[in-house]
Amino acid sequence: MSSLSHLTTRRGFVAALGFGGVSLYGLWVGYGAAPGPAALFRSAEGADDQLAAHGGGGHGAVTAGPDADAFRTEVESFIARFGQDDGSVYPRHEAMAAMETAVPATIMAAHTPDPAAAAGHGHDDGHAGQSEATAPDDHAEPLSIPMIAERWFYEPAHLRLDTGTPYRFRLMATDIPHGASVQFGRGSRMIRLRPGTVTEVDLTFEKPGSYLVYCTAYCGTGHDAMQARVDVV
Repeated sequence: MSSLSHLTTRRGFVAALGFGGVSLYGLWVGYGAAPGPAALFRSAEGADDQLAAHGGGGHGAVTAGPDADAFRTEVESFIARFGQDDGSVYPRHEAMAAMETAVPATIMAAHTPDPAAAAGHGHDDGHAGQSEATAPDDHAEPLSIPMIAERWFYEPAHLRLDTGTPYRFRLMATDIPHGASVQFGRGSRMIRLRPGTVTEVDLTFEKPGSYLVYCTAYCGTGHDAMQARVDVV
């Protein structure tokens, strides 16, 4: 009886330990701190090409892309193109910028007398004086945002984005593995970043506000200070 009792106790202990380990692993996977089962059993060769599509598992999609130096040059060009006086980076579709440039000219034309109209001409089709500028499309293709993660910063570190506009974040860790969590109030979107690999994730901010981006993979003494900010207007 004593031996049987010890055996039963031992089995219960092993079962509880195994259940606890599986539960803890599931929690780590959910928070992006550990790879999922598919990643554990996938062979190393060609693994990056077999990841899920955009947003798969909530961690983004790995795609073929430039090396770290070329990607850094792309980020620097992006910042130089869209950088603002306050240090933020405000990317916008070219069509939006073109419309903003055309608005003053359109207003001036609307207040300038038209000699032909005054003479009673130019009203045959009912479209006299109509601006030829066309509105941009619905931005079917997300606006690309390249972003570097490196000990212990993100670049660009301060983004200004528009509400309701789709964006495609293209992120790369250039030294060691990092993470990027975009904080949405009580929830967040977590992304795992591998060195020298571009990871893409599509995001559309539906509400204005300030959103925090922070690293989710411990990367050294400056890990806690590795943050970026997204101001949505």
